[in-house]
Amino acid sequence: MGNISSLIGNDQQYIQPGGADYNAATNKNLLPAGWMDGYIESAGIRNTKSGTGQYIYIAWRTLDGQHLVHDHINIKNANPVAVDIGLRTLGAIARALGLESIDDTEQLNGREIAVRLAIEEAGDWPARNVIKAYAKTSTTRPKRASDLDKTRHQIRGNENRNQQANFRSAEGPTGDEIPF
Repeated sequence: MGNISSLIGNDQQYIQPGGADYNAATNKNLLPAGWMDGYIESAGIRNTKSGTGQYIYIAWRTLDGQHLVHDHINIKNANPVAVDIGLRTLGAIARALGLESIDDTEQLNGREIAVRLAIEEAGDWPARNVIKAYAKTSTTRPKRASDLDKTRHQIRGNENRNQQANFRSAEGPTGDEIPF
């Protein structure tokens, strides 16, 4: 548990719904890249190795319980860009969970959330999953671009049929005329 409000200064704007991400899952099999539902198993505030900053540590687990992916969200850092990215990520998590703000990491524990995973090659280290984005669970998260193209095509097809029907009705009788 960690109080986030006390760490974010009044001069910093909290963006309502980053950092280095690590996969230290007990099962080292990598998950495929893409959106996946799961839940935040635990969240807390930790100090950076240098001791000059702090981050929110998130352990996200797949719904089947087989995979664990870690995320670090910078909230106090000498680099203002790192803090900005962290606050934006925290805002995305808040939006995905339907929260107006996140004041304490305890609000995150046990909550279902979808993540967009990627696979990162890390040179001398083995490949690992990283979290690239957070969103609502699969029932409401963004669709793939190909799904959106299909939907647009269907909408255009319906618009064309509606225009043709409107054109035919405009050719027919008008006013009080009754066709025989």
